[in-house]
Amino acid sequence: MNQRADFIIPECYIDTNLVETLVCTGGCNHQKGCNQVAKVMQEKFADRFAVGIIDADKRRPGYLNEFSEIASSEHIKLFRHPARSHFIILVHPAADGFILSCAESANVNVADYDLSPQLKEFTAQTKNVMSNKDPRFKRLFRSMKGIGEIKLMESLISYLADNTYQASNDRISEIFQTNE
Repeated sequence: MNQRADFIIPECYIDTNLVETLVCTGGCNHQKGCNQVAKVMQEKFADRFAVGIIDADKRRPGYLNEFSEIASSEHIKLFRHPARSHFIILVHPAADGFILSCAESANVNVADYDLSPQLKEFTAQTKNVMSNKDPRFKRLFRSMKGIGEIKLMESLISYLADNTYQASNDRISEIFQTNE
């Protein structure tokens, strides 16, 4: 997807980099924090399609309580709102741990990208304001494209973006099963 996708709303810098590297090369609608993602979905996208991407933080936005879980994998849960064309992708435990786990599963050494393989240091690198444009992460994500749950994230966002108001729960479940 080359054009900007304002309806894809990630909550953190590293999520934004991941989504823009894998799917939305024209950009997406970065927000700071899961509550801000929920607020933008409820206010600016009240009558429009939207996909929020948030970490499974200790405090979830209250808006998530209105959603039903459709499918899940080890690190990704997809929720759908019953009355609005809204989806939330919940990344567990958080984007940094998700990325390190995916790299490990794919036998990708993050140190080859000048990134720390230690969660604490890696998290500090992902929390940097510039991580949304950091070329090290872009190279890392491109190296893992098509593998495991990175592929699942890519397939899921692509499907939802291509089928905004017609997204099928059955097809979403198939995407999760295909990418296990």
